Amino acid sequence: MINVLVTGIGGPTAQGIMRGLADIENIHIIGVDRREINSGTPLCDTFYKVPSVRDEEDAYKNAVKNIVEKENVDVIFPSLHEEISIYHKFRKQLSAVVASPESEILPALTNKIETYRFLEETPLKEYVPKYFGFKSSEELKEIIEEHFSDEKYIAAKQTSAHGALGFALLTDRETYLKGLEEGNKHLVPVEDYLQLQHSGGEMVMEYLDGQEFSVDIYVYEGDVIATVPRERSGVASGIVLDGKVVYNEELIHISSAVARELIRTGFINLQFITKGKSYKLTDVNPRFCGSQIMSVGAGVNFPYLLIQYQLLNEYPAVEPEWGTRMIRFRDQFFIKEKT
Repeated sequence: MINVLVTGIGGPTAQGIMRGLADIENIHIIGVDRREINSGTPLCDTFYKVPSVRDEEDAYKNAVKNIVEKENVDVIFPSLHEEISIYHKFRKQLSAVVASPESEILPALTNKIETYRFLEETPLKEYVPKYFGFKSSEELKEIIEEHFSDEKYIAAKQTSAHGALGFALLTDRETYLKGLEEGNKHLVPVEDYLQLQHSGGEMVMEYLDGQEFSVDIYVYEGDVIATVPRERSGVASGIVLDGKVVYNEELIHISSAVARELIRTGFINLQFITKGKSYKLTDVNPRFCGSQIMSVGAGVNFPYLLIQYQLLNEYPAVEPEWGTRMIRFRDQFFIKEKT
């Protein structure tokens, strides 16, 4: 029996991991979440309520450590963005395999600017979009005037955000008002954005309106084992509702090269947007992501592939079923609480 611990099971990332492992024999799934009642409980075999990783880090780590020892956990799948930096050091205190990437620069991978700066020192700098960090409204105004004066849109982001949190598309007021009528919620007038208090942790970059791709990659001891690009056709609040696994030889080559630069072993998700005939890297997720379930549907079960390579010493070859399309739908379950 392989005992697998999955964190944050109320979210889509954890649920994608659990769905990938649910039908495999001899896997016992232990789920943890800060909420007693959550949508992931039906997908796990055993559940524990744990303290919030955001508010009670020490208590959270103690709870996880106790569960690992009590349940003889073999593999831990952290699913929350906030857990990336925690498990980077915490993994040394645990007897289980931790399914987050092994990398000398892992803390930097949670910061877009630090990731871009690292890649600019490699042969892969051509895939870095035009970007600038800023620490004040005055600095941002100068950046816009010098580098984006002819641009209709400018993408503004938080350097450490994920899932489109903090994203804004800066534009002029006329375009903003027209977009407001059309229901574009990300548009913000430049003059209004400049009125906000900015003290660091933010950036602006060139607006890219080409095809968006998300690429799942598993690397083992420096070798890329599987690379699966996916078209992101329908996205809401950072969650893919409609997408397709596609064979794109150039993108497979590019994303594999980027992954080898960033991590040594583990799963990583990269996001690109096309600019003309080239690709620009827009996001790096050094963890399992919610939409990797698309790869599972296409025959590449990344959660189990990691278990095979890093726990079972099994090294299978994988071949995606190209053209597989995923459509998400809402579902529900019911709990009868005692009164």
